[in-house]
Amino acid sequence: MRDRRQVTVSFFNPAVALVTSLSILVFSCVVPKKYPHYKPFVYSNNIKIEGNMKASEKKELVLRLSNQLDDSLRTQIVSIAGVYKRLISPPVFDTMNMRRSLGFMVALLNSLGYYSPTIKDTFRIDTAGNQYRVTTYFRVNPGKNLKFDSIGYDLATPALQTLAVKYRQQSLLKKGQPYSKQVISSELDRLVGIFRNNGYYKFSKDDMVVERDTVVAGLIDPTLDPFQQFALLEELKKKREHPTVNVVIKERPVKDSSRIVQYYVGKVTVHPDRLLQDDTTLPKHIDTSVVRNITIISQTNKFHPGFLADNIYLRPGNLFTQDDYIRTLNRFTQMGAWQQSTINLIPSDSPDSVDVNLLLTPGKKQKLNVDLEASRNTNDIVTASNLLGIGLSLALTNRNTFKESVQSTTSLRGGLEFGSNFIQTKQASISHTFIFPRLIAPTIISSKFKSDSIQTVQNFNGSYTKRREFFTERSLNGSWGYQWSRGNKSFIYTPLNIEYTLLTKTDSFQHYLDSIPSLNLAFKSGLVIGQQFIFSSVKKKENRTNLLRISAEESGATLGLIKALNDGALWRFIKGDIDYRHHIDFKRTQLAMRVYAGAGWAYGKETSIGEEALPFYKAFFAGGPNTMRGWQVRQLGLGSSKYYDTAKNGQIDRFGDVQLEGNIEYRFPVGSVFGFKLLSALYVDAGNIWNRRLIDTAAAYKGSDFQFDRFYKEIAVDAGTGLRVDFIWFILRFDWAYKIRDPQRLDYSNRWFYGLSLGSGQFQLGIGYPF
Repeated sequence: MRDRRQVTVSFFNPAVALVTSLSILVFSCVVPKKYPHYKPFVYSNNIKIEGNMKASEKKELVLRLSNQLDDSLRTQIVSIAGVYKRLISPPVFDTMNMRRSLGFMVALLNSLGYYSPTIKDTFRIDTAGNQYRVTTYFRVNPGKNLKFDSIGYDLATPALQTLAVKYRQQSLLKKGQPYSKQVISSELDRLVGIFRNNGYYKFSKDDMVVERDTVVAGLIDPTLDPFQQFALLEELKKKREHPTVNVVIKERPVKDSSRIVQYYVGKVTVHPDRLLQDDTTLPKHIDTSVVRNITIISQTNKFHPGFLADNIYLRPGNLFTQDDYIRTLNRFTQMGAWQQSTINLIPSDSPDSVDVNLLLTPGKKQKLNVDLEASRNTNDIVTASNLLGIGLSLALTNRNTFKESVQSTTSLRGGLEFGSNFIQTKQASISHTFIFPRLIAPTIISSKFKSDSIQTVQNFNGSYTKRREFFTERSLNGSWGYQWSRGNKSFIYTPLNIEYTLLTKTDSFQHYLDSIPSLNLAFKSGLVIGQQFIFSSVKKKENRTNLLRISAEESGATLGLIKALNDGALWRFIKGDIDYRHHIDFKRTQLAMRVYAGAGWAYGKETSIGEEALPFYKAFFAGGPNTMRGWQVRQLGLGSSKYYDTAKNGQIDRFGDVQLEGNIEYRFPVGSVFGFKLLSALYVDAGNIWNRRLIDTAAAYKGSDFQFDRFYKEIAVDAGTGLRVDFIWFILRFDWAYKIRDPQRLDYSNRWFYGLSLGSGQFQLGIGYPF
């Protein structure tokens, strides 16, 4: 082994040393505020787990034990800018609070199956002027965890015992798994659900008891002979080394026989327009009808009786099940026509039947939304000037169209963009959407698709955009699709999506496009006929949230086989993207991460010219307030090609067929102004866009296509910070980012931090969080 010597060279500056020392002093400790003078107060609590446990298990156990601290032992720490910490109004220290905390901790450990824990507690008092800071220490050794050995069911009612045994494979109690009171409680809930789904709707957890074995109790049984006692002693010795428990779930003695009666659905009555408070201005007219043995009592005739009956799953004469009860309640709750849904179960004349009363309170039928929009568009597709835009949107929603809770929305929007020629752009659009609360499809499909949350969505849209001196765009769109959810997953499938865009270009704009092949291919009239699919899910566990979104779209896959369409205006392409986000929530801060990947392929033919690029309204772009924030909107890319930063003074918008991006952002509070929260963040963005292949083989376009052997060398990177104002209804975001690595830079494109200066950043204005 060779000797090594470390040599440290120091350039001492007294001012820098003073500032550094003060910074360490201020930012490395917790500063108490509003503390009791000359009295010991709780400064901090420390919990350490001992024993043979995984690091992740220890961390989780520390978190759970810290929640068991007595209220008078807890501290409130406020973090400013994620660094400076203040201890607000710490409580006066009392050893009684430590004793109470010990009891709470032992109770938690017992509930988790640790029946022989040892906890050693101590405290230390540090003085700082008039402050007596108390730091508490808890050293916890949970001991060995009790595990399940055998699990059994011994229910006195034969029918319940049969059901318990029938579904025992679904039991949450597994041999060898750690024992806890929570898993026992969950197992009882599972059994109650099974029984209620088989007609025993009055049965509850209180009707069962869990018995656990104990070897020690058997040792004091006077009827045991010495050999039996010796066997129990040996068993006790083994249990100390590997503690296990036998569990038997039994039925309590029956005090109310109605709790073990299997019930059927009796009379079903629906009140579809019941008011929370009686309205004396409405005429008292009661209309009673019977549909499929379901009685409907209406005062206003706002809903079709057949529609109501179709959505009730508690049918007269059927066995009562909890699933049908919840399914019916959720069905009417999910539909927007009612603000409140209630089911009352009433004893029937028959001893084994229960009558059902469904009470529905309608919400407001119509709703008008008025939105004023404002935007700032920098370096637009056709002009290098800044555009300030304003827009007004009106949306009228009817929540009960056709008397079947069909939601229809008509939207009107108008907007103007002001530039160097005063009014630069005029925009107008109208759309109408129907959302049907059921699946509308051929019987062969609807009979196989079972989901109460499915909705059929029909949309029509028309828009008009006139960009002065450049182009006029007219667009028509119609679609038919479905949306539904299952647990934390949601789906949108549009089997038919038709879009037609007519682009009328001025001669000057066409001349501009002729000089840029990639834009010339993307900017043209076209017809999109295809399908769309979107999957999204949200999973949350403790302080972590995972969000996943996957989308796919195609156009012309089938109709493109028709030569006339393929050679005409029909776009033929496929594209898809994946967006994954991971958020970690701390006490007052959050770490947010995002990974995005998208790609598309245009493969159709237009006469003798093959389609080389996606249409501009389907292509990928980077830069702006929600993506690569070190670049302006659509100003990053393509790849490492220098052409786009040199032609037209570098003011060319970029569209690509491939996009890769990753982001990480640390968010923290700063303070408040006029009652509104001020937030900030530190972030890094990395990514780029590329064409699928070289559109032009000229040397200037080299590096604009995606290649596996070099794409990682063409990743652009930016970093920055920002200020966010939380107005409760929305968050206004001001971000400032610097280009840390620019693969398109004309000189030294491989260097990091090249040419960086205080004023070389990029300002971004956004609404809401970027991801």
